[in-house]
Amino acid sequence: MPMPEAENVPDHRTDPLTALLGIAMVPVLAAAACFAYPYSIALRWYRQHREHSFRLLMKSRGRLVTWQEFLRAMETAGGTCIEERFSPKGPIRYWWTPESLRLESPYHIVDWFTMRKGRDAEPFIHWCRRRYTGAEEGSAILVDTTLVPRSQIYTVWAECRSDASKARWVEVAPPEIVPRKAGQ
Repeated sequence: MPMPEAENVPDHRTDPLTALLGIAMVPVLAAAACFAYPYSIALRWYRQHREHSFRLLMKSRGRLVTWQEFLRAMETAGGTCIEERFSPKGPIRYWWTPESLRLESPYHIVDWFTMRKGRDAEPFIHWCRRRYTGAEEGSAILVDTTLVPRSQIYTVWAECRSDASKARWVEVAPPEIVPRKAGQ
């Protein structure tokens, strides 16, 4: 039986310059790793501090409720929970308003992934910030979810999707993450 020729076997010999560059990159990558971890910790602390300061601001304005107060309000008055999501990983702010956002909105409401790209959802995003989620002029109440497990939040989200629920759930992209158009 004839043997196939070895013409498709890759050559594993490396250039000496490539090997030296690879060895020289090891300390550079090690130094980068040493700085990346403390940087990520500092960034996480800064975001948590900013969110905590925002919660204190809303509390000073009488616009902060606990998770239990929010659940009671959703059961009795219904209304809308507004999930203001800054990125897929957070931070996420939950707001409650006794109004039906879907009925009140003069704009079409699309999903969060479409909203964050801007496009046609930008008027709705700015309207929602002015009317509900703005720190200065908004009317919605911030829900303190600091120690609430995500599973409880998603349970309420699922309940709001059923037709039997008086309450509704709307995801909103904040104006800060919407891409700017050229010339703005």
